Amino acid sequence: MINPVRYITVTAPDGEVIGYAWCDADDVEWMYRKASSSSANEAGMEWYGRIREARERGLTPLGVLNLLSREPGGGPVSDAPDKAAVEALAFTVTPADRRRLLAQLDRDDTEAWQELADAFDALTDEDRDVKWGGGNRLPSGATHVAFPLYSERMRRAVAALDGIGVVTPEYRWMGNPMPELPEDGRLHPADAMRAAAAIVRGERVCDGMIAEAAESGFLDAIATSLRAWYADPSTDRPAPDDDPAVEQPATAPQPKSPDPAPSVCKFCGGSPAADVTFRAHRGLIVFMGFKKMAGPMCMTCGLAVYRALTTHTLCVGWWSPFSLLLFAPLTLVRNLVAVRKVKKLPAPGPGPDGPRYDPGVPIRRRPRAYVALVPVLGVLVMIVTGLAGGP
Repeated sequence: MINPVRYITVTAPDGEVIGYAWCDADDVEWMYRKASSSSANEAGMEWYGRIREARERGLTPLGVLNLLSREPGGGPVSDAPDKAAVEALAFTVTPADRRRLLAQLDRDDTEAWQELADAFDALTDEDRDVKWGGGNRLPSGATHVAFPLYSERMRRAVAALDGIGVVTPEYRWMGNPMPELPEDGRLHPADAMRAAAAIVRGERVCDGMIAEAAESGFLDAIATSLRAWYADPSTDRPAPDDDPAVEQPATAPQPKSPDPAPSVCKFCGGSPAADVTFRAHRGLIVFMGFKKMAGPMCMTCGLAVYRALTTHTLCVGWWSPFSLLLFAPLTLVRNLVAVRKVKKLPAPGPGPDGPRYDPGVPIRRRPRAYVALVPVLGVLVMIVTGLAGGP
C-alpha cells in the first residue's frame, strides 16, 4: 500500500542540502542527508529540535512543515509517493560531496603515502588468505568466539590506510551503505575512501571485515584507487556520462544498515548526542582523586552525569589546599562549559542500548551540594578576620 507523504528540503546558506523534514497524516519526522558535511549534520540537529518544538505547540504534521518552510533554509512543501522516496533523496551523493571527502586526505604527508604503497606492495597471497583462531569449545562448556589472525604485513597495510586520513568525521560510515566493488575493480577514489573508513572502523565492532575485504580483492582495489588519485588527482572527475550538476544517487541502503544519526549516546544508544566530558574531584587533606566520564551523551543521560559528578565535587572536592584553590573550582567550571552542549540537544529518541539515566532533581535541590558552603564561609571568615585585624 502506498502512503503519500509531504516534505521540505532544508539547505544551508552555501546551498548544501542539510536534510529533509517529512510528514504523513499522523506524524512529522526529520531525515538527515547521509553524505552531508559535518557542519550540515550539526545544523540538522537544530532542525530536528525545531520539529519537536513545533509539535509540542500542538501543530498538525502539515502545519509543522508549513511553519518550517517559511524559515531561512526551508524549501517549499512538496509531494512524494511514500517515505522511501524521501529516503532515496537522503542517500543522494553529489560531486561536491566527493570533493569534500577527498579534501580530508593529507596529500602533503609524502611519508604516509609512501608507507601505503610499500605496505600494500609487501602483501602476499598468504597475508590475504586470513586464517581464524578460536571457535573451539572450552572445558566449561562455553564456546570461544572465533577471531581473525592477521599477519603483521596485513596490520601494517590497514594502519597505512588509517595513516593517510581515510577515517574522518566528514564521513559517517555507520549511517551509510558500504560501496560496492565494480566488476572491473575500479573504484572512484571517494568510494574507495568510504569503503576504507567502513572497513577500518568496522573491524573494531565486527571481526572479519578486513579479512573479507582482503580475500575478495576489495582491500587491494581501495589501495589501488587511492594511490592512483594521489599520483593524479584528476581521477576524481565524473565519468563522461555523468552530469556534474545532477545529483547521483548512492548505493541503495542494505537492510542491515543502522538508522543514521549524528551520534548515539554511550549509555542508552539514543540520539542525538554530543561528545562531552564531565569530571569529579575529591580532596581529602593530602589525598586527591580525579574522575571523568567522556563520550557521546544524549540530553537526558548527559544531564544525569553532570548533576551526579558536580554534586560529588561540591560535597567532597574542597578538603585539601590545592583542591580548595584550584582543582575543585576548575572542575566545576569545566562541567558548566560541557553541560551547555548537552542542554542544547533536543530530547533524545528511543534508546536501544539500555536504560536511560535519570537526571533526578537539579543540583540546587540536593543537600550534599551545599557542603561547599562550609569552605566558602571559612574562606570569607579568614578574609574578614584578616581585614579586621589589620593596621
